[in-house]
Amino acid sequence: MAIEEVTTESWGSRLGGSFKGILTGGVIFLAAIPLLFWNEGRAVKTAKALEEGEAACVALPTADSIDPQYEGKLVHLTGNAVTQDTLTDGFFPGISLKAIELSRRVEYYQWVESESTREEKQVGGSVKKITTYSYSKKWVSEPEDSSSFKEAGHDNIVHYTGVENENQNATNVTLGAFTLTPRQISSISGDKPVDLKDVTLPQELTGRTAVSGNVLYIGAPASATSMPLPNGMQPGVAQQLPASMYVTVDSYPGQQLLVLDDPTCGALIQGPTGEMYPMVADEAAQTAYMMVNNTQRTVTGYGDLTTPAPTMPMQLPGLINVDRLGVLPVVCFGDKAYVRTADNRLLLIKPWQNQYMVSNNGVMLRAHINLAPTAANGSTVNPGAPEVGDVRITWTYIPDTVAISVASCQMGNTFTPYVAENGYKVDLLQMGTRSKDLMFQAAKDGNTMWTWILRLVGWFMMYIGIGMILKPLSVLGDVLPIIGNILEFGISIISFFVSSIVALVVISIAWLFYRPLLGIVLLAAAGGLVWLLIKRKKKSAPAAPAEAPAE
Repeated sequence: MAIEEVTTESWGSRLGGSFKGILTGGVIFLAAIPLLFWNEGRAVKTAKALEEGEAACVALPTADSIDPQYEGKLVHLTGNAVTQDTLTDGFFPGISLKAIELSRRVEYYQWVESESTREEKQVGGSVKKITTYSYSKKWVSEPEDSSSFKEAGHDNIVHYTGVENENQNATNVTLGAFTLTPRQISSISGDKPVDLKDVTLPQELTGRTAVSGNVLYIGAPASATSMPLPNGMQPGVAQQLPASMYVTVDSYPGQQLLVLDDPTCGALIQGPTGEMYPMVADEAAQTAYMMVNNTQRTVTGYGDLTTPAPTMPMQLPGLINVDRLGVLPVVCFGDKAYVRTADNRLLLIKPWQNQYMVSNNGVMLRAHINLAPTAANGSTVNPGAPEVGDVRITWTYIPDTVAISVASCQMGNTFTPYVAENGYKVDLLQMGTRSKDLMFQAAKDGNTMWTWILRLVGWFMMYIGIGMILKPLSVLGDVLPIIGNILEFGISIISFFVSSIVALVVISIAWLFYRPLLGIVLLAAAGGLVWLLIKRKKKSAPAAPAEAPAE
């Protein structure tokens, strides 16, 4: 299930875009320099603070009492974090339990559009871009707007709205005789699934839910009339209005179109596809028009119905939900049923592949009359076979008692971060019972990991920036694609080496500033890369021709 869109970008347009990219590439390249320098300073200061804190940290023999002699000192202690707070979900009051944290995660079953583009270079420098749009149904964290999809027929709806992701934390959590700070409480982890087996759900969800473990599935309402209505609209009653005459219209030669008298809309003409259009009478000219998309279609003839319209209306609810159009009232004429739009058009409801469809300006939309099939459990949702629009909500919690280890500064019956001489703070909380040495080693390992992650980010920014600066060269060469490809490969090699050299130089200068010895080693490594490039260039240079011997 995919469609392709083919576009072509001219060589001139590509060249202009590449020159504009020089400025952006320069900004990205320059932004990487302070990032790399700051990262090295952060790494060194954090490491020194951890070393200082580890040396100053005192292991308390117990957390069950507060010893004044450790006031203001960095202490290490282990024990159980405990709370008596009860956390309740505001939308689902039946989910209420004693816990340190209660989390709610909401997902929606939606059509998702995926986009992939491949490029084919053409002789002359232009590029043909083939973009493939494919569609699949997935659980996603936010509803997908299907109105911008490239291919029709993948309309998204949501059966239950207003509920979002949420985290609740207990406000009173203790560790022995100590009370944890809000930052420490939020650092506690170890989620467990909430058992929903005996949870009482809101009455409005009756007949449309299913529970699987800690996941609640919500389907469509059992009937359309239970849908929330916009602007305080009240459920209406389907009306039966008899057809009284027919007309012929110049746009539809040879066809007899019904004229219907609707006390709300006035005279209406039923088009060949079943859609209803207003009829406007021009008494002065003694003519009438059918208005189709603000265009006049002249009525050329009138006649009385020779065959009365069927009198049995379709058995449909007074209100139904239509994709993109919302909840609309139903009007019945004879044996046909229509939905009335906000602009007073009547759209014919048609059965199609075991569901009902409405044609809106040529676009088929689904009309949710029987909004969802009933699953084997009597609900409108089936976790094993979800429908577009279904919602699933997952709850997890952190139990009211969990083992933790803390290294922080004792302040009365609570804690405050330890401030090292360089101004950096030490305030550690880790799960489980861990010694002081293990806690500080884990903090050092985390500092090292983040240092390398930010180094790679800075290097990659430089690599991308240089590639954008040199991009016009490859675009110029794309007049002959093979030349452009060679230049593009060469630019990637140059970008790699230049970004590596500059990154090493920046890092080594930062280390010269913070730790001179290692900075000298890094500068030597950068110099080695430069020497390697120069040597490689000399080897690849063609030898000079030998001089002819003198006679």
